[in-house]
Amino acid sequence: MRNKKVLEKIYRLAKEEFAREEHDAQVVELLGRYLEFHPEHNFSPEHSHAWTLLGDALLGIGRAKEALPALMTAFEKAPEESKGHIASRIARLLEEHVSPRRAKKWHKAATDHCGAREGWPWIFRGANLAVLGEFGRAIACYEKAVEINRSCDKDEAWLNMGYCYRAIGEYDNAILCFQQALIIDPENEKAGTALRALQEMGAALEKLERTLPAAAAAG
Repeated sequence: MRNKKVLEKIYRLAKEEFAREEHDAQVVELLGRYLEFHPEHNFSPEHSHAWTLLGDALLGIGRAKEALPALMTAFEKAPEESKGHIASRIARLLEEHVSPRRAKKWHKAATDHCGAREGWPWIFRGANLAVLGEFGRAIACYEKAVEINRSCDKDEAWLNMGYCYRAIGEYDNAILCFQQALIIDPENEKAGTALRALQEMGAALEKLERTLPAAAAAG
């Protein structure tokens, strides 16, 4: 098992299995052997990806408690250009299985490492901050996401920014954000629904404002 070619074969097989649906258990078994016998001093940055695969596969079969240390090991051993994506994985795992507050520092690590290269980590961080009630900082993250040329689906950033403005009562800004999301993707149902709801609310409030003086005078 210590033969390098055998280990390479196990690693390749694990990557192939990971790409197949419902094969996470096979990946866990294969990588368990690979990592057990791979000499630590020969652990290349490329093979540090094995820890990431292991963490994702453990999560896939419901073993989140074991997935977390595997992903943290992957983060420690990964080359700089890969750390942002791994930090984002850790953050989302913590958010789902532990708490949003524990996830907060890992979302920050993801954006620190990705910088202006990727938009998704900024959207994930914004969503985390919004859950924690830090709407101003969340909006700043979404603004960063829409600025990035190689960004993710920017309509998602505009949509979430609109939700934040709506939460703090800045309805005009929220409407503008939902409209921007629809410009990018006219089929974005969530943006369309949110926009119509705010427009209907605005019309109802205007009608109420016109009715109240007359009602007061009549009283």
